Amino acid sequence: MDSAAFGVPLTMSRASLPDLGGVVGRGGEATIYELPGFRLPDVSGPLVYKEFHAGQVKTGLAAIVRARLKLDPVRQARLDAIAAWPCRIVGDENQATGLLMPRIPDSFFDRIVLLGSGGTKPSLRLAMNLFIPTGLANRIGRPEPTEEQRISICRDFASALSFFHEELRMVFGDINPQNAAYRIGDEPQVMFIDCDGARALGVVGADLQLNAPDWVPPEGGRLTLASDLYKLGLFVLRCLSPSRGGSILLDPDEVGSGLDTEGRAMLRRAITGAQADRPSARAWFVHLSRLLGDAIEPPKLLDVGLDADFVLSGRPTELHWTAEDATSIEVVTSRERLVFDGRPGAGSVALVFTEPGFVMVRAVNDLGIDNRVLGPLTVVTPPVQQPMPIAMPVLDMPLQGWPQPPELVLPRLPEMRPLAFPGRPGDVPAADDLPWPDLWPADFPFDLTSLTTGGPGFDLGFVPHPKRNR
Repeated sequence: MDSAAFGVPLTMSRASLPDLGGVVGRGGEATIYELPGFRLPDVSGPLVYKEFHAGQVKTGLAAIVRARLKLDPVRQARLDAIAAWPCRIVGDENQATGLLMPRIPDSFFDRIVLLGSGGTKPSLRLAMNLFIPTGLANRIGRPEPTEEQRISICRDFASALSFFHEELRMVFGDINPQNAAYRIGDEPQVMFIDCDGARALGVVGADLQLNAPDWVPPEGGRLTLASDLYKLGLFVLRCLSPSRGGSILLDPDEVGSGLDTEGRAMLRRAITGAQADRPSARAWFVHLSRLLGDAIEPPKLLDVGLDADFVLSGRPTELHWTAEDATSIEVVTSRERLVFDGRPGAGSVALVFTEPGFVMVRAVNDLGIDNRVLGPLTVVTPPVQQPMPIAMPVLDMPLQGWPQPPELVLPRLPEMRPLAFPGRPGDVPAADDLPWPDLWPADFPFDLTSLTTGGPGFDLGFVPHPKRNR
């Protein structure tokens, strides 16, 4: 077994450890103990001792510890914050009996309610609690993350895997909901807790590594970088889709509303695409950070311009911009300073100029500023329209002496009066007073009594129809 790396021993004897404290956890392969007061110079916080059960044979541990010792102190601290990564091998006679690891902070634990007795106990907040239906976690005393907090947990999960892949050049391998813990608010929000199965990229371990149930990649086989990226996609899908059966979801189209169009396309590539097309952990980290509006690198102004080369004084002119990783956009002219949200990535504003000058556009985030200056601008004053007086000749318009037309004399019409009736002179008679002539009697040609009582027939004088009498 390798004994040193960069002047720091990889191994230490069991006898060099102090008396063990209480049991932190117990599993099928090992028991984890507190190490009260014990420190290592390259680890800032408390440590625990993971002691393998008798008969357990572990390989590849030296490479795991050495990968950490190769890092500078800043990156070592970063690794200790995102993983309970082995710091030393504890062994006797070249046989590992256990590992020293950073202790998981208390902020990753809940005090849960025991539903049967109503009592409480500390419990590690494992990732599997993210997949259950909303509201169920609250019943036992676990906090319920919001959709935005779930996205940030996915981002930190991807960030940790990106560190393993790019900084350590190692595959984590056994990604499953009981191998990572999470917390809400404090960063980083994810900590991997069982890391002694990690392997260097391209290295196949001597001991067989198995995929956890419901986390098996479609290609099967050994744990690889591609299988890490597949399981990262599953974690994003299941974390953003808490539900009954959420821990076994496989269809990327069932993801909740947290992802945008680009994120959904990445999820489909991660779960149903070819191995070579699966998005890297870094790509997930970048996309989810931008989705949250968080800066990951200094901003870049990709395009800035005005919609005209010549600007009319007092008339609005549109300024447009396209930026990347900006949290805000500042537009500064001689007249004003405007600030806009830079997270959409593009925008425009109407500006009014009254004199020549410059326009400065600044993309800003917590990591830096990118400036672009336009100008000097040509400002043209439009001509002023004023009424112009016009001399008009004075025209003499004398009144014409037209003769007065003669008076028109019309003949007098007689007065129209209604005719008078005898006996009542001067009055118009009423209708009742008018004499009506007597009506002469009319003889009806038929005997109505005979017609209605079935009397004898009579001849009406009609000619019979020839066809009807055949």
